[in-house]
Amino acid sequence: MRSRVRGLDAARGLALVGMVVAHLDTRIDFDPGVAASWRHVGDGRAAVLFVVVAGFALALTTGGTRPHEGERMADDRLAIFVRAAVLAALGAALTALGTPVAVILASYAVYFVVALPFLRAPVPVLLGAGTVLAVGGPVIIAWLVERVPELAESPVGDLFVAMPYPAIQWTGFLLVGLALGRLQPSDTTLYAIAAVGLGVGIILHQLMLDVLQRLMSEPGARDGLVLNLLRSDHRSQNPIEAASVLAISVAVLALLIALTPQLHGLLYPLESAGRMALTLYVGHIVAYWIAIETDPVLEAGSGALAGWTLVVALVLASLWFLRFSRGPLEWALHRIVQATLGPRHGVSAGGP
Repeated sequence: MRSRVRGLDAARGLALVGMVVAHLDTRIDFDPGVAASWRHVGDGRAAVLFVVVAGFALALTTGGTRPHEGERMADDRLAIFVRAAVLAALGAALTALGTPVAVILASYAVYFVVALPFLRAPVPVLLGAGTVLAVGGPVIIAWLVERVPELAESPVGDLFVAMPYPAIQWTGFLLVGLALGRLQPSDTTLYAIAAVGLGVGIILHQLMLDVLQRLMSEPGARDGLVLNLLRSDHRSQNPIEAASVLAISVAVLALLIALTPQLHGLLYPLESAGRMALTLYVGHIVAYWIAIETDPVLEAGSGALAGWTLVVALVLASLWFLRFSRGPLEWALHRIVQATLGPRHGVSAGGP
């Protein structure tokens, strides 16, 4: 179990690094032919990895390969709901700061709540439902908004259908992670998943670009719900890109779960960042807000700002866990869950 957790922490840390770069660095699009843009290879993909990792963690905290039952599962569900409420409040507070960052925490909270009925679902159901929502979600959302436009105008409906993290689709990423956490594959299987996932993800991304180029070069091409979605390269609109990002995220997670224990601590800074991801996620947005208040030019992003933020985050996390077992916000969240549930036997007050 511990080796799986270490890989999970490393994957969460890598996702955090990708999001910090996407949020704070100079805004440029990733282009494989431009060396300087490779630091943005994780833009968008990092957030999906973050959610897939959250699903995996959700599985571990609710029984792993054998989901909890009865009162213990009821306690798990209450603990998850409490965490979701705290995350939603933090998300609202960070959004109120007015930075250019699309804060994911409120949406993240919704995914957890929507996933509650699935906690004891069989793995095939989780994989099937998760894949359908993750890949078919853009089509479902477009169809719903076309017929019920009021959905996008209400605060609650907005969380489910609005860019960039619509819950109808992104809960699918969480469910796929939950399914993976219910399995216990060998290292050989994990490496195979990583190889296949990366290969499929790269092929699908290239397919998305080819289809997009063809559609954009034919301005007179007929419109249609799916065709309009395929004219976007965003993972929350284009089903092909959604499938690509999902495959790559699963591959990266599988690779790090298999590889991290074999590297004898080489990924310790990344693991440490993953263990206090909530603290560092909140911290980097607050730091960005302070930087913008000090120098408004930084609102456009800065490589130096992103680089120094990452250095401070990785060093701080590495030093923190030499003395403490949880990050500051992780500790506070743990205490809130404990206070809500009381001294019940078997309650997992940790969490994704």
